[in-house]
Amino acid sequence: MTKHEIFLFSLLSFIGGIAFYSFVNPALLRQLADQGGVLVLGVAIIIYAFFKNNFQFKPNTKIIFGFCILIFGFGLWRAATAFNKKPDFEKYNFQNNTVLVGKTSEEPDIRSDFSYYVLEVSNGDKILIKTNLYPEYFYGDTLKITGKIEEPTNFSDFDYKNYLAKDNIFFTGKYPKIELVSRGGATDFYGLLLEIKKMFINRINEILPEPQASFLAALLLGARRSLPKDLIEAFNATGTSHIVAISGYNISLIAIMLFNFFGFMLVPRRIIFWLVGILIILFTLIAGAGASVVRAAIMGSLLLISKREGRFYNMKNAIVLAGAAMLFFNPYLFRYDAGFQLSFLATLGLFYLSPHFERRFVGWRIPNFFSFRDNLAATLSAQIAALPVVLFSFGRFSWLSVPANVLVLPAVPPAMLSGFLAALVGFISVKIGSIVALATWFLLSYQIWVVELLSAFIS
Repeated sequence: MTKHEIFLFSLLSFIGGIAFYSFVNPALLRQLADQGGVLVLGVAIIIYAFFKNNFQFKPNTKIIFGFCILIFGFGLWRAATAFNKKPDFEKYNFQNNTVLVGKTSEEPDIRSDFSYYVLEVSNGDKILIKTNLYPEYFYGDTLKITGKIEEPTNFSDFDYKNYLAKDNIFFTGKYPKIELVSRGGATDFYGLLLEIKKMFINRINEILPEPQASFLAALLLGARRSLPKDLIEAFNATGTSHIVAISGYNISLIAIMLFNFFGFMLVPRRIIFWLVGILIILFTLIAGAGASVVRAAIMGSLLLISKREGRFYNMKNAIVLAGAAMLFFNPYLFRYDAGFQLSFLATLGLFYLSPHFERRFVGWRIPNFFSFRDNLAATLSAQIAALPVVLFSFGRFSWLSVPANVLVLPAVPPAMLSGFLAALVGFISVKIGSIVALATWFLLSYQIWVVELLSAFIS
């Protein structure tokens, strides 16, 4: 067994420990994790292997297996420390007159008829506040709230408590009295990024009509809340909602599409790598560089590196290492973050399944006009790999998703590229930006037309 294989099995053992604890998590397993029972088992296997080999260290299967058990136990322990983290609920009286002062620590989540704000108080606790759309508050604002603070409650079919816990949120408040203490503004790097994101959205709204403007804002910035409800439902029905959700799923697909698009335009391979890499970085920064966006960018970047090297199979350790590192910092991601799950599986699908599909399609003489064959292989690979998460998390799968993605995805990279350039020009002149955006409007309208047309067959 090679060093690369041992390293891979070690990473998979750690991920397996977190996965096992995340889904099983009985009292006995918690006790084993807390008291180190699995670690004892791993040490026992290693000692046995040493004795059997007369104390000569040989990298045989038993020793490697013992170390994997140890690392599996470490994964169990890491998950246990995260899942058993209990905030001090006694510090809040859970009455209607609780008074707290804190800062909004994340970008506001604006829905159609209410808003969510994450308020971080002085002791570091985060409280998810649900309130009216107006008055508006922004990242960095200091707020004083008076109301009832509660522990999150689960729904009948959804573990809402752990879903919030993955973001270190253990308290909620609904429609408290809110007083603005002070405005924060762009006082730090994240606040500056959010201001740039807001400016981009405003410029997009000036150079494009609706719903194309909201669609482009969703593609470039993940700002899908402004999309019409019927259009969102059409995306969901046709299995194309990943296009307007920031995850490694869509960033990986978009990276592949951009790679194929620039290749079709006969751009040299080395230049393509830097072009797509710069676009991923710009996308990450303009989208606000939140945790989910950064995770998605990491997955997309790994795929891009593999395309540059021309070696899909040699990148398996890198992608598994990235997943293990993310889970080390936040074990909740494995079970309670569909974006992470889609990112991981779809990227693996693009690594391992896409080359097989490409070889098959070449043999079947499927044309590659405008990278149609390559995009079809990428779409099928990502769809197949992500299918378990789609069925488990969303409970439905549309058989129209493959043709919908094949028809829509080729138009996504040029729409994003032209839309991004049009928005930049719009900062200089809105009129010129609107002219540049005509190509973007056509590409976006085409995608909307395809999605709405296919969704009509389902309804």
